[in-house]
Amino acid sequence: METLTVAKELYDQYEGRFHSAMSETKMHKLMYFTQREALMYDNVPLFEEAFLGWKYGPVLKSVRTKYHTDAVPFSSESGQVSEHARELISAVLDRYGSMSAWKLSELTHEELSWKRSRQGLSFGENGDRELELSAMRVDAARERSLREEEKS
Repeated sequence: METLTVAKELYDQYEGRFHSAMSETKMHKLMYFTQREALMYDNVPLFEEAFLGWKYGPVLKSVRTKYHTDAVPFSSESGQVSEHARELISAVLDRYGSMSAWKLSELTHEELSWKRSRQGLSFGENGDRELELSAMRVDAARERSLREEEKS
């Protein structure tokens, strides 16, 4: 599935639920959690674009470009996501949608995949290292275990 198609669905669901536009920072973090949810439940990525480990957390270049070139982000996107993708996005919004962008950034800083992408960089550097899909799978497995513990 195309990254921007997923981003548009996330943006639209967020706007419908919270009656406000989503900030770029929040979008990147919620896209990260959406990808992690897909890895958690399906063990396959929902979209192929890799995240970059920037100083405030994972960033998708295509999403960043949309926020900096479109007056209304994703208004020109026309693709459709599957019902399963809609459900994943809705679950992410249930869990993380009401958190501030900075709280989401803090949460992503606890992820192994982000920490690995930041090795050797100072805090102020954005860097250009991709988050490894294998490390994101470790993050997904850890999150799944935590949620199973919460249930018991």
